[in-house]
Amino acid sequence: MTGVVLGFTGVVLHNFLPPVGFLVALLITFLGIQLVGQKYGTRTSKLWAALGWFIVFYRAATVGTSFELLIYGNTIGNLYLFAGFATLLIAAAWKVK
Repeated sequence: MTGVVLGFTGVVLHNFLPPVGFLVALLITFLGIQLVGQKYGTRTSKLWAALGWFIVFYRAATVGTSFELLIYGNTIGNLYLFAGFATLLIAAAWKVK
Protein backbone atom coordinates (compact mmCIF):
# COMPACT_ATOMS: atom_id res chain seq x y z
CA MET A 1 0.00 0.00 0.00
CA THR A 2 2.84 2.38 0.79
CA GLY A 3 4.35 1.89 -2.65
CA VAL A 4 1.03 2.77 -4.25
CA VAL A 5 0.84 6.01 -2.25
CA LEU A 6 4.46 6.84 -3.14
CA GLY A 7 3.78 6.14 -6.81
CA PHE A 8 0.67 8.31 -6.84
CA THR A 9 2.50 11.17 -5.10
CA GLY A 10 5.37 10.98 -7.56
CA VAL A 11 3.05 10.92 -10.57
CA VAL A 12 1.17 13.96 -9.33
CA LEU A 13 4.31 15.93 -8.40
CA HIS A 14 6.69 15.12 -11.25
CA ASN A 15 5.18 17.62 -13.69
CA PHE A 16 4.38 20.31 -11.10
CA LEU A 17 6.63 23.39 -11.30
CA PRO A 18 9.54 21.84 -13.23
CA PRO A 19 12.24 20.99 -12.13
CA VAL A 20 11.31 21.36 -8.44
CA GLY A 21 8.37 18.93 -8.60
CA PHE A 22 10.49 16.39 -10.46
CA LEU A 23 13.23 16.51 -7.83
CA VAL A 24 10.71 16.34 -4.98
CA ALA A 25 9.08 13.30 -6.61
CA LEU A 26 12.45 11.53 -6.78
CA LEU A 27 13.26 12.46 -3.19
CA ILE A 28 9.89 11.22 -1.95
CA THR A 29 10.37 7.96 -3.84
CA PHE A 30 13.81 7.36 -2.33
CA LEU A 31 12.91 8.35 1.22
CA GLY A 32 9.60 6.49 1.15
CA ILE A 33 11.20 3.21 0.08
CA GLN A 34 13.89 3.70 2.74
CA LEU A 35 11.26 4.28 5.41
CA VAL A 36 9.46 1.09 4.42
CA GLY A 37 12.74 -0.77 4.82
CA GLN A 38 13.35 0.77 8.24
CA LYS A 39 9.83 0.05 9.44
CA TYR A 40 9.71 -3.60 8.43
CA GLY A 41 13.44 -4.33 8.50
CA THR A 42 13.62 -6.40 5.31
CA ARG A 43 14.54 -5.84 1.72
CA THR A 44 11.55 -7.90 0.69
CA SER A 45 9.20 -5.26 2.06
CA LYS A 46 11.09 -2.65 0.04
CA LEU A 47 10.63 -4.75 -3.07
CA TRP A 48 6.87 -5.04 -2.45
CA ALA A 49 6.65 -1.26 -2.05
CA ALA A 50 8.70 -0.84 -5.24
CA LEU A 51 6.29 -3.15 -7.05
CA GLY A 52 3.34 -1.03 -5.91
CA TRP A 53 5.15 2.12 -7.10
CA PHE A 54 5.84 0.53 -10.47
CA ILE A 55 2.22 -0.60 -10.95
CA VAL A 56 0.97 2.95 -10.38
CA PHE A 57 3.70 4.34 -12.63
CA TYR A 58 2.87 1.89 -15.42
CA ARG A 59 -0.84 2.67 -15.24
CA ALA A 60 -0.20 6.41 -15.25
CA ALA A 61 2.07 6.13 -18.29
CA THR A 62 -0.41 4.16 -20.43
CA VAL A 63 -3.38 5.61 -22.26
CA GLY A 64 -6.75 4.92 -20.61
CA THR A 65 -10.14 4.25 -22.16
CA SER A 66 -10.86 7.99 -22.48
CA PHE A 67 -7.35 8.64 -23.82
CA GLU A 68 -6.19 10.17 -20.53
CA LEU A 69 -2.48 10.15 -19.78
CA LEU A 70 -0.83 11.24 -16.53
CA ILE A 71 2.83 10.88 -17.51
CA TYR A 72 3.42 12.53 -20.86
CA GLY A 73 6.21 11.69 -23.28
CA ASN A 74 7.84 15.09 -22.81
CA THR A 75 11.26 15.78 -21.32
CA ILE A 76 10.10 15.73 -17.70
CA GLY A 77 8.04 12.57 -18.25
CA ASN A 78 10.94 10.73 -19.88
CA LEU A 79 13.35 11.88 -17.18
CA TYR A 80 10.89 10.70 -14.54
CA LEU A 81 10.72 7.33 -16.28
CA PHE A 82 14.46 6.74 -16.15
CA ALA A 83 15.45 8.64 -13.00
CA GLY A 84 12.43 7.40 -11.04
CA PHE A 85 13.12 3.79 -11.89
CA ALA A 86 16.84 4.21 -11.12
CA THR A 87 15.97 5.87 -7.79
CA LEU A 88 13.59 3.03 -7.04
CA LEU A 89 16.23 0.39 -7.75
CA ILE A 90 18.87 2.18 -5.70
CA ALA A 91 16.51 2.62 -2.76
CA ALA A 92 15.37 -1.02 -2.90
CA ALA A 93 18.96 -2.33 -3.09
CA TRP A 94 20.21 -0.06 -0.30
CA LYS A 95 21.14 -2.00 2.82
CA VAL A 96 18.54 -2.00 5.59
CA LYS A 97 19.92 -0.73 8.90
